[in-house]
Amino acid sequence: MRKTLLFCVVPLALLIAGCAQSAPASTPPPAEIPTSSPTEPPALAPTDARPADEPSTLQAIAREYPRVDGSTSANPLQRVVACKILGVPWMWGGSIFDDTTRAVVPDESSQNVPPDLAEMIYGMVPSGTHGSYVKLIEGDADFILVARSPSGDELQAADDNGVVLDVTAVALDAFVFLAHVDNPVDELALATIRDIYSGKITAWTEVGGIGEGIHTYQRNPNSGSQELMEKLVMRGTPMIESPEMILETMMGPINVIGGHLRNPEDVGDVLGIGYSVYYYAAFIYPHERIKLIGIDGVRPTSDDIASRAYPLTTEVYAVIREGMPEDSTAVLLRDWLLTEQGQAAIQESGYVPLR
Repeated sequence: MRKTLLFCVVPLALLIAGCAQSAPASTPPPAEIPTSSPTEPPALAPTDARPADEPSTLQAIAREYPRVDGSTSANPLQRVVACKILGVPWMWGGSIFDDTTRAVVPDESSQNVPPDLAEMIYGMVPSGTHGSYVKLIEGDADFILVARSPSGDELQAADDNGVVLDVTAVALDAFVFLAHVDNPVDELALATIRDIYSGKITAWTEVGGIGEGIHTYQRNPNSGSQELMEKLVMRGTPMIESPEMILETMMGPINVIGGHLRNPEDVGDVLGIGYSVYYYAAFIYPHERIKLIGIDGVRPTSDDIASRAYPLTTEVYAVIREGMPEDSTAVLLRDWLLTEQGQAAIQESGYVPLR
């Protein structure tokens, strides 16, 4: 299903990054992700060569790889896709952003990757959802992988610049709520969360928990998480005005509620609630003191996201500028992600494929 839309403002840096082979072929990816403890990324069969049945398309993309950017949460997928197309083995390892997070990195057999190829794969960092939309609109990126469709601000900016965005869903993710593992509340109704973030409910004791206060952490405007919160949860209901509770990075809510893993004395905030996307919380930054709250009786798991039983299932989008030539590598890459091989690469990264 394709959506054609318009878009956005404010620049940032380009992306595509590191890679490597997965773990032993005998270990299948997990069917379900635990929601209250760290999660090992999926271990899958080694894939250090391009698929044999689509060599011409992949070789064309590899010869002139498009300028790619995207959401922070989509960074591992961007790297896996690059590695699959460029024939570079990959693995899960330490992140370039923070030593407590995980990223797709080159495996030990990748030491002889030519410097120019290594720089293209490993040398850039994502601009984030809003920043990557900006770069695409301003012509500084050709292809972005993002956790949400364009915001109103981004659509207006696209219109102002005479740009039409071609937005195509390529994978599934989910919007999730974070709580401390010592918080006895495991599930909440979506309407209850809306009441918490609008200020109607102000104590955990009102929803079966312990503690008179609820610390409602938020994200900054135009971030992917904040736009999803406004669209999927609040639905026009104003959120609490609490600028001191706004966190600027994706790891912010996890560090505040669970405590920073590099500081053993920081045990987190048992009264806190925050939000993120499933892939980031389960694969990139799984935290031993963070759990994902069930919504309307359904926990966020890969199976329930795939079936869309989880009520806050979302889509991950490949976005290009409308009117790009059909043989451009940005268009070819977008179309390849919807093929059987492209969907397999999405699953290999840990994301949920569309089918």
